[in-house]
Amino acid sequence: MQAPLSITKRSVRIAGEPNSGWSAADPDDLNAIDVEFSFRIISDGNANYLLLYESGDKRYGADTWHPTVEEAMAAAQQFFGIEPGEWVAG
Repeated sequence: MQAPLSITKRSVRIAGEPNSGWSAADPDDLNAIDVEFSFRIISDGNANYLLLYESGDKRYGADTWHPTVEEAMAAAQQFFGIEPGEWVAG
């Protein structure tokens, strides 16, 4: 099992509301806001991985399941623009 990976603070541009649905926003979305998030990739205990993300104020959060760490990192890059080199072990 690989050690957890994390990013403790990263600004993400999002659109939507915490209780009615939200997602990463397009850079040109005038209604989007910048919110600070923490990200983690952890084992699910069954040789698969979870990408966990939560805003600093705990109002926004979600997780996604992935069969490999690499796929979890690819999802973070696709949806949030997180480059592989941003992840820190531990």
